[in-house]
Amino acid sequence: MHRRYPLGPPSLVAVLTAGPSRLVAATLLTGAGLLTVVALLADPAGQLLALPAALVLAALAVRDLTLRPVLLVDEGGVDVVIGLRRRRVPWDRVEQVRVVRDRRTPLLEIGLTDEVVVLSRLRLGRSPDDVLAELLALQHLGTQHHRGD
Repeated sequence: MHRRYPLGPPSLVAVLTAGPSRLVAATLLTGAGLLTVVALLADPAGQLLALPAALVLAALAVRDLTLRPVLLVDEGGVDVVIGLRRRRVPWDRVEQVRVVRDRRTPLLEIGLTDEVVVLSRLRLGRSPDDVLAELLALQHLGTQHHRGD
């Protein structure tokens, strides 16, 4: 079952996630190193498969070490890491946020006007349900603050 939550502009600033740990990045770098060794020992076909995979793992490790936090919320919108870049999205371009379950694994889905961003627990560093609950609480508090309640 999918839960849908429309968002409005909050009036608070919050870092909702810490992002992947250094252990995750170290694991990715170790995998890249092992794939590089395999590529050096492999035949040309094996090299064609292993070297690009090693480069992808290394790029993901660099992303996880440098592009943190994964999700930042403030009164103007959200900053979210998408792929290998950080993107600033104003609130009027955020259509929905929900938690979806993929084979019982919760994922935070942020629907933008031009794309959908899906963040796992591993990327968020926290449970997607917890991040969503905090995001909704900030939205509510921001709306009250904006109205002057």
